[in-house]
Amino acid sequence: MGMKYSYLQAFGWLLLYVVMILSPLLLVVAGPLQAGRGFWIEFGVALGFIGLAMMCAQFLITGRFRVLAQGFGSDNLLHFHTATGVAGMLLVLAHPAILLWANPEFREYLDPSVNLPRVLALVPATIFTVLIVVFSLWRIPFRLMYEWWRVSHGFMSMFVVFVGTVHVMQVGHHTHLWWQKGYVVLFTCVALGAILHVRVIRPFRMKKRAWEIVEVRPERGGATTLVLEAKGHEGMAIEAGQYAWVTVGGSPHGLQQHPFSFSSGEADRKRVSFTAKPAGDFTRTWSEMKVGTPVYMDGPYGAFTPEKKSDRGMILFAGGVGVTPIMSILRTLAERGDSRECILFYGNRTFEDVIFREELEELEKVLNLRVIHVLSDAGEDWEGNKGYLDHAMMEKELPKDLLAYDYYICGPEPMMNLVESELASTKIPLPRIKSERFQIV
Repeated sequence: MGMKYSYLQAFGWLLLYVVMILSPLLLVVAGPLQAGRGFWIEFGVALGFIGLAMMCAQFLITGRFRVLAQGFGSDNLLHFHTATGVAGMLLVLAHPAILLWANPEFREYLDPSVNLPRVLALVPATIFTVLIVVFSLWRIPFRLMYEWWRVSHGFMSMFVVFVGTVHVMQVGHHTHLWWQKGYVVLFTCVALGAILHVRVIRPFRMKKRAWEIVEVRPERGGATTLVLEAKGHEGMAIEAGQYAWVTVGGSPHGLQQHPFSFSSGEADRKRVSFTAKPAGDFTRTWSEMKVGTPVYMDGPYGAFTPEKKSDRGMILFAGGVGVTPIMSILRTLAERGDSRECILFYGNRTFEDVIFREELEELEKVLNLRVIHVLSDAGEDWEGNKGYLDHAMMEKELPKDLLAYDYYICGPEPMMNLVESELASTKIPLPRIKSERFQIV
């Protein structure tokens, strides 16, 4: 939620997406049509064209193109990627289902005695289409390691798109002209080029702009901060609240490439920091990392960023380690001497678990900042808010003029859903509500 584009610009991008996924089908209609085979067969074929185009477009959505990532933010792109991925899967699966229902003779496409190579391609492609979505939606319940999920996700997606394109070429009923075939192949190549751009080209560029760990700092709540410095280059110009894809080790082509929000401010582009809690195999190693270890970063990305000058204040909601991009924002405000009003709702289990607790107390002295702690497991001597952030607590603590503020939310899913729902029920314009979600492992 929250983006830098206006509604008109967002509508323009959405219109471009619709035209893109319909373009292979429109190309078919633009050429000389073959004899009709009945409504349901042609309808099933049309769904196949659109579904394949949507699968191709997924590579472009996740291609880390700054024109999208900076304008829409990671949350919006993730939701759109998930929704269109599910829709594309349903269309791809509906294609053979409708054809087989309309004409059982299409079963020969799945008959190994007719064409074994075709069956060995179409059957796995169909299974992979389902697994791509299932493993993406329920990766954690399936206990799939992030690194292997990422590799398998990319491999299965490329396999499905490649087989789908070859299938279109071989059937050729609606792509019998050379320019029709050429467009379908070009469309697929552009899509596959996007993943090549992310997995190969960008890492080569990152290799020339290495960083190294200069400090491994323990934080409260079991968190660890990695402080990095640029090695032989000018560093990275970030905006407060942004994130980067981080690879630790000797090569930027490693499997362990994860998105992390910066916890440092904007001022020093040659020295940045990330903070994380041990939530998975990768982050569990942070406290044991050695000074001097090379690190590679792809970024910065994200639209979870405040306006540099604004008459409005900011109300920030954080839970646990979700405070990291918000600390980047607060540290940047301190660097600038920004006096706008800030209210931070910060949820933790105990007061001892409050990451950056001492620094937040210092920031309250130099910024126009008020920190409201919410503790789920507070002791009897705690006089502040107890339990979890809820409607009653927000109603009690929030200022009366909600339109005088911008809103930033980062933390556990239940907290974010509640806050987003509460704010969406008010008259606050949606572009003023920004959320950042990461499943860091």
